[in-house]
Amino acid sequence: MDTAIDYLNEVHGDLLDAAKRERAGLRPVDGGKPRRRMPSSGLVAAVVGVLLAAGLVGLTVRSGGFGADEAGSQPASGELGATGATGAAEAPSPARESLGGGGAGDQAPSLTRIIRTGEIALVIPRESFDDRFGEAVDVAEENGGFVADSRSRDRSGSLTLRVPAENFDETLRALRSLGTVQVESIHGKDVTADYVDLRARLRIAKARRDVLLDLQAEATTIEQTIRVQNELDRTQLDIESIQGQLRLLDDRTSLATIRLDMREEGVEPEAEVETASIPNAFERAVAGFVGVIAAIVIGLGYVLPLVALGLLIWFVVGRIQRGRAS
Repeated sequence: MDTAIDYLNEVHGDLLDAAKRERAGLRPVDGGKPRRRMPSSGLVAAVVGVLLAAGLVGLTVRSGGFGADEAGSQPASGELGATGATGAAEAPSPARESLGGGGAGDQAPSLTRIIRTGEIALVIPRESFDDRFGEAVDVAEENGGFVADSRSRDRSGSLTLRVPAENFDETLRALRSLGTVQVESIHGKDVTADYVDLRARLRIAKARRDVLLDLQAEATTIEQTIRVQNELDRTQLDIESIQGQLRLLDDRTSLATIRLDMREEGVEPEAEVETASIPNAFERAVAGFVGVIAAIVIGLGYVLPLVALGLLIWFVVGRIQRGRAS
C-alpha cells in the first residue's frame, strides 16, 4: 500500500514538473512583452536606395546640374566679379560728403573707393617667353605702373602688376594682345563705406586731441597734467592708426592689381602644392561630411515627391487589381 502511494506521489510530481515546463515554453521570452518585428530586408534596401539616389541627385544639383539656383552663382553685394567685363566696377553710386568751408553751390569731391583686381592667364607661342615676359613689364611701365612681384621657371612664369586704377582697362587690353587668353577674371570691391567711416573717426579723434591740448595748457597740477597727457597719447595713437588704414585704402584703390600668368604652348600650368597637415585633413573631413549631408538633404527635395507619386500609383493599381480579382 505504501509503495502504491509513493508511486502515485512520484507520478504527480512528474506531471507538475511537465506542466511547469510546458507553461515556461509557451511564455514570451521578454518578460511577457510581445517581440517586435524587425523591418524586412526589402524595406531597408528601399530606404538605402532612396538615400543613395538623393545623394547622387544632390551632388549633381550642387555641381550645377538640374537647373541649380542662379542666385547662388551671382557675386555677393559689394564685390563684383566677371570674366571679360572690364567695366564692372566703373559706375558705382558715388558717396559724397561735405568737407565744410564751401558755399552752398560747391560740390564735395567724390569719396568713392573701389579696389580693382584682375587675373589673366595667357598661352604664348613657343620660344617667345622671354620676349613676351619683357613686353608685359613694358606694358605696366607704359601705363604708369610697376612690377610688384615676378616669378619664372621653364618657359612659364607670373607677374603681379600695380597700375593706376584709371589705366586698369587699358593695361588689360594690352596684356591680352600678348597671347591667347585662357582664363580672365576681374573683381571690384566697393570700400566707400569703410573709407567714409575712417574719415569720420579721424575727424572726431583730431577734435578730441585739440580739446586735450587745451586742457593740457590749463592744467595746474602735476596729476592733471599726467592724466591729460595719457589721454593725449592714446588719442594720438588712434589718429595714427586711422591714418595708416586710410593710406592703405588709398593705395589699394588708387592702384589696381593685375596678376598675369604666362606659359608657352605645350607647357602644363604649374600645379599648386598643398602641404599636408592634420588640421587641414580634419577640416577637409568635416567639410566632406557636411557636404554629403547637404547633398542628401537637397536630393531628398527632388526624390521624395517622385517616391510619393510612385507609392500612390502602386496603391491605386493594387486596389484596381484586387477589385477585379474579387
